[in-house]
Amino acid sequence: MPNLPERYQHVSSRKNEGAHYTPTHLGRFVSGKIVEKLKEKERIIIADPAIGDGELILTLLDSLERTDNVEVYGFDVNRESIALSEKRISQAYPQVKLFLMNNDFLDYCMAGSIQLNGVDVPKFDAIIANPPYIRTQVLGARQAQFLAKNFGLKGKVDIYQAFLIGMSKCLSADGVAGVIVSNRFLTTKGAGTLRNSIYSLYNIYSIFDFGDTKLFEAAVLPAVLIFSMKTEDFNGDTEFCSIYESNDEPEWVADNPVDAIFHEGVVKCANGKSYIVKQGKMEFDASPKDTWRINDAQSEKWLNDVSRKTWATFGDIGKIRVGVKTTADNVFIKDSWLDETGFLPELVKPLITHHVVGRFKKLDKECKSILYTHESRNGKKKAVDIEKYPVSQSYLEEHREQLTARNYVIKAKRNWFEIWVPQNPLLWLEDKIVFRDICEQPMFMLDKEKNIVNGDCYWMVNDYHPENKDLLWLILAVANSTFIEMFYDVKFNNKLYSNKRRFISQYVEQFPLPDPQANISVRMIELAKIIYHEKNMLSAAQLEQELNSLVWEAFDLPQP
Repeated sequence: MPNLPERYQHVSSRKNEGAHYTPTHLGRFVSGKIVEKLKEKERIIIADPAIGDGELILTLLDSLERTDNVEVYGFDVNRESIALSEKRISQAYPQVKLFLMNNDFLDYCMAGSIQLNGVDVPKFDAIIANPPYIRTQVLGARQAQFLAKNFGLKGKVDIYQAFLIGMSKCLSADGVAGVIVSNRFLTTKGAGTLRNSIYSLYNIYSIFDFGDTKLFEAAVLPAVLIFSMKTEDFNGDTEFCSIYESNDEPEWVADNPVDAIFHEGVVKCANGKSYIVKQGKMEFDASPKDTWRINDAQSEKWLNDVSRKTWATFGDIGKIRVGVKTTADNVFIKDSWLDETGFLPELVKPLITHHVVGRFKKLDKECKSILYTHESRNGKKKAVDIEKYPVSQSYLEEHREQLTARNYVIKAKRNWFEIWVPQNPLLWLEDKIVFRDICEQPMFMLDKEKNIVNGDCYWMVNDYHPENKDLLWLILAVANSTFIEMFYDVKFNNKLYSNKRRFISQYVEQFPLPDPQANISVRMIELAKIIYHEKNMLSAAQLEQELNSLVWEAFDLPQP
């Protein structure tokens, strides 16, 4: 690749390690924030735990007033990266003392110290880092468990989480760290333990959520954390700034999304896109484990107004469940069993996937089908007696080699032919709300046909208020409104690319409902039922507009 700058020439090997090169302007931003907090010293020791091509260290050195008193420590498991970063840094700053190690930074953290030429590596006055992103399924179960045990992590472990905790072992008492991480940790339920640990370990000065700005080529939605070790005198206020794509008229202009973050309001960038920049403080609900979100005065007032009109949340009505997961879809799921296999096994049942989920009701499309291997006996979920279903048994036997290769099924003392996550078979018989996971506009439908729901969707039944048969209709009315879009954006402030939202359990369970006995709620329920049965698309759309206005009115809020 002769036409590429040297820093990109071994990018393919780094991608396999979860490394994504940091854009220079983002590196300069992080460096500037570190230097703002960095105390003047006769000797400054800086480090990058995953140094890569050395770009972050170079931007930090560029930001310092003097570099003749600086020592640089860098770690990386890739020898080519060590060689490249050493060449780039020594050429640009020959006066800097440079100590680069072809070692895993996490080993250093667990050991508590590491020696270089017989001398202990000191603690660092500044750490700048863009740790690798490697999820559990890529790390492997054994490595993920090892990291979880040694760094106090729970849930779906990503290696960057271990880096965040590990920095507490080597950051000096008055040192400052600037770290680029996935913004997923701010909101996902599985990262609750990580949030709690970070909050306990560090003074968190700033969080910058760069949302859907596509600063990286890979599908990494970055956030930047600026922090130091925990001290008693820290007031606990964390600056929180977010930037997400917007269709509103811009008030400001900037070269790029990183520069845009110095404004507040809608900013148009040189890439032709506009972004909404919010400035405020970080807030969570009851504990640091809860979602971390921005608290700006306007948003907080809006949420308080919603709270005053909230009778219950979706989670108060029923548990939000994910659909079934077979871990062998090619065996269990077909578009048409007759066309693809020439026969119809006894255990085949209709399956709702995201392809057929519409607003209020299923789209006019054929469902896929699933060979469902579970039933309810004496009120308990059980695998079927497969010998009672000879056609299904014969078909599954043809795929026995693939199915038995699912070692986790066998280790869990399950039958080799079982679906991995079948959910409760009894609940498929109930009316249920089904909704898509990822979409720009909410897509919530009511299923009254006893269908099974696939793992690319979520669903709920009325678990806790079965006496009120109309609550699912009220949920349907609120869930498909522009009000819920606004609630999602204000409360969770988290979108994927192209303005897409994630409608997952930890978000949807917090969606609010007005009092179902109020006259306006009764009308909303009535309209939801009419829309569900309306076959004329134009009429249904007009009714949806009327219902949407009623939802805003039910919460006593002006419709934008």
